[in-house]
Amino acid sequence: MSTYETLEHAPAGSDEDAVMRDLLRIIGEQIGWVIGIAGCVILAAVIYAHLATRIYSADALIQVEPAANNANSTSQALASLVPSAGAMRTDAEIEIIKSRAVVEPVVEQFKLNFSAAPKTMPFLGKLTAFFAHPGEPLPAWFGMDSYAWGGEQFAVDSITVPKSLEGVRLTLRALGDGRYTLVDPYGKALLAGVAGERATENGISILVSTLVARPGTEFYVTRANQLDAVAGLASGLQVMEKGRETGVVQLSYMGTDPHAITAITNAVAASYLKERTERAQEEASRMLAFLNSELPRVRDEVHRAETALSGYQQRVGSFQPTQEAGMYLSGGLEYEKHIAELRIARAQLLQRFTSDSPEVKTLDAQLEALSREKARFEDHFKTLPGSEREAMSLQRDAKVAEEIYVALLNKIQELSISRAGTIGNVHIVDDALLPSSPVRPKAALIISAGSVLGVIAGIVFAYCRRTFFTGVSDPEFVERRYQLPIFGAIPLSLEQARSDRIALSTSRATLVQGAAARHGLPALPAGLARLIRPPHMAGAAGAATAPVQVSLPTGTQTVMPAARPALRPLLVKTHPFDTSVEGLRGLRATLQFGLIDAPNRVVAVTSPAPSDGKSFLCANLAALLAESGKRVLLIDADLRRGRLAQYLGRSPNGGLTELLTGQMDLEEAARATGVDGLHFIAAGAYPPNPSEILTSARFVDILSRFEQQFDLVIVDTPPLLAVADAAIVANIAGSTVLVMRAGAHTERNIAESLKKLRRARARVIGGVMNAMPLKHGGRYGTYDYAYAYTYTAGGPTDGKTH
Repeated sequence: MSTYETLEHAPAGSDEDAVMRDLLRIIGEQIGWVIGIAGCVILAAVIYAHLATRIYSADALIQVEPAANNANSTSQALASLVPSAGAMRTDAEIEIIKSRAVVEPVVEQFKLNFSAAPKTMPFLGKLTAFFAHPGEPLPAWFGMDSYAWGGEQFAVDSITVPKSLEGVRLTLRALGDGRYTLVDPYGKALLAGVAGERATENGISILVSTLVARPGTEFYVTRANQLDAVAGLASGLQVMEKGRETGVVQLSYMGTDPHAITAITNAVAASYLKERTERAQEEASRMLAFLNSELPRVRDEVHRAETALSGYQQRVGSFQPTQEAGMYLSGGLEYEKHIAELRIARAQLLQRFTSDSPEVKTLDAQLEALSREKARFEDHFKTLPGSEREAMSLQRDAKVAEEIYVALLNKIQELSISRAGTIGNVHIVDDALLPSSPVRPKAALIISAGSVLGVIAGIVFAYCRRTFFTGVSDPEFVERRYQLPIFGAIPLSLEQARSDRIALSTSRATLVQGAAARHGLPALPAGLARLIRPPHMAGAAGAATAPVQVSLPTGTQTVMPAARPALRPLLVKTHPFDTSVEGLRGLRATLQFGLIDAPNRVVAVTSPAPSDGKSFLCANLAALLAESGKRVLLIDADLRRGRLAQYLGRSPNGGLTELLTGQMDLEEAARATGVDGLHFIAAGAYPPNPSEILTSARFVDILSRFEQQFDLVIVDTPPLLAVADAAIVANIAGSTVLVMRAGAHTERNIAESLKKLRRARARVIGGVMNAMPLKHGGRYGTYDYAYAYTYTAGGPTDGKTH
């Protein structure tokens, strides 16, 4: 058991620059996906911007003036007699614009309480309508006679239905020659008629003004509830005040037909102006009636006051008032005038409110306060002689009554003249004009937003694809993220891939032949066997051997010896100048530096998952190390699916399993390979419990003895995430190398592998990125092996000539 401090390989935090470099690298690696997705989103945005329904908006401006500024309003008619009601609130006017009294006449004018439209095929019907001429209906497509395909003309002037059919979609079916029949949703005929004539039946009355269509063509007619139609138009109106407390209201209405919405907007503004004018005229008439009712009473008061004054003068004679009496007269005159005005205003309020209303109570409080002030004023003149006070009071009453009477006559005349010309306190500042461009969709904004979203979607897809699907393929990212030194990036070898395909086809042929022999079937024809197994590989496969009894730590058990597979030649021998071999030579040099401080000369080579190429790497690396003059022992510790024998052309039988179970000696197990300085121990038979065999003390002892005989012992192990065998070997070995296939593992897989090695107290000295794709442009920095130099038969040449 080796004793050393383990290296921590926890994910390291990265600064903003590192994150940005990773993101840019991901985008560069998958620039095709980014451009493709961005292009699709942009194309969809362009199509939507051009095919979406155009929405137009018509706007009108209305000014609401304070009531006190209108010479013909009620408050102006009262003048000094009645206090002004003040400015009318704009928010109240906004609600009046959307009221039923204003909107309903517009609904009736534009027939917005019913809808009539042809039955069309979605999308396809719009397309065919482009090729049709009005009044010339197109023939039915696909035998669908009930659909309108373009060229039909249909218009309904009016329709009334019973309450039970309001909101129900009725179907009008053309019969030819302008004739039609109206049916309910259940197919029951309701009435029949002819275009241009009103048809009435079953409580339904309809006037179809125009009907040009093929016989069988159907149209949908729906009569909405009147209240729903009014509410629908009111909800579509947008009314808001321009600015704050300006009294200017903007009226907007949106729709697909610019001519219709312009006319409807102007009609709503005109209806509101008419309603406010009629209300103003009504208020003026009501005020005139009130003043006419008060006129006889005021005339009687004038007559009574003048009679009393005349009688006093006849009885007393003429008199000359003193200065103090004059002050008493003028002051009392003002008090009496104000009291009279308040009483008239109170009488007017009682026509609309009760005596307990806040408005009337407020006026009563003013009258009471004014009466108290008048009483205090009169108390100052108690010292006047009684005759003089009586004379001044009679003169005051007569003068007040006369002034009020004259004021009433003037106001009655003014109201009589101006009532016919009353226009209210509302003015239309700007009529709605025909909009020239739609407010929705905004093509420039949609395309711009689509471009931004497309680029973002492409980047997000590239990131998710690299993170969750394609895996990590950047050695620099692994070094920075996990603080794991990458000894080399081995490029993908096309020659090795071809050899692997040949070996796979040979293995399949062996399996087929073996299955046929076990079931008593005749052998495959020679021609077919050659197609499955190439002739030059025909002798490389052997038949499966019979089960053997072996002694294990848990007792004697039966194990199945591994079959001898096809030969996979070493790449360093067949193609010594392949770019993958050059990468392995660089790995050999880097690995030797990493082993300087190792506690022993045993190197465990493992990977996160199967098919990462660690067996290929172990075999070729061991051969390169042997060529450099070292004595190397290569051990296949994958007791489940060992494949090293395929690269060395040796039988997999009689290997590590037999060595650990005592069936074979050390000298007999370590066989020569034909490569000077390289010896090999195969996996041997596949036992049922490989982990228990590898945890035995004999395995540790065997490695210690081989370490003394060889300069380097390389142990090929099973995948880390699949079984526990690799962690057991890594705990014993002085150094562990993690092999990762480019693009095959996610970040989580790599993190889990390093965590498993850390828990096994393995000394992980570095990693190798295998099967790197050949990419140009130095995308992977110093790990990019698609460099310019290659080798030819005549020696190294500059690859730029290729």
